[in-house]
Amino acid sequence: MHIIKQSYQIDHFEPEEDCRRIAKAARICYKFPELDSFEAQQKMIRRLRDRDKAHPHHSPLEHSSMSVLFTINRGVSHELVRHRHTAYSQESTRYCNYASNRFDNQITFIEDSASFGSVVEDIWKEGLSRAEEEYFTRLDMGQSPEEARGCLPNDLKTELYVTTNFREWRNIFNLRCDSHAHYQMQEIIRPLFDEVCGILPCVFDDITY
Repeated sequence: MHIIKQSYQIDHFEPEEDCRRIAKAARICYKFPELDSFEAQQKMIRRLRDRDKAHPHHSPLEHSSMSVLFTINRGVSHELVRHRHTAYSQESTRYCNYASNRFDNQITFIEDSASFGSVVEDIWKEGLSRAEEEYFTRLDMGQSPEEARGCLPNDLKTELYVTTNFREWRNIFNLRCDSHAHYQMQEIIRPLFDEVCGILPCVFDDITY
């Protein structure tokens, strides 16, 4: 059994090209002069974003996208895949055999910050160990990975590759950075938001948590 922290990796994010594409799309709507500089494009995006809080013009943001590889537990992944207009590719428990050498013959779980350092930590680890033991036993008895996976808990590690446009990323950040979001969701999404917002504030810095 292996326990790791959840993490993310930004795989595709090109701020200058993204701003150029957004500005080009906006020009189709308004026919304003072409904006050659990165700074001018950012100012224009802010105007689109902030011109009317009740009716912002966010559709040009749909022409740029970002891809992120998340290493999270299955429970958090189930929440992320609820977002629409988004492409997902996820590690498959149907086809991944965790008893193979590719996975070091062990199951990897995501650390639960609510359990670590508390009186339930030992109980939590014992539960994971029992799940791993049952999974391997079922494989030894001839079950396939898709049959044996039923005993695996939500804390199972999964990799989820997410690609979506900036408009939907804004929606994800608004919903998943909020204090009402699941604590493990906040732990992974807030650092991602802070990093992305620092790189491209004209698109994201009106979002707060």
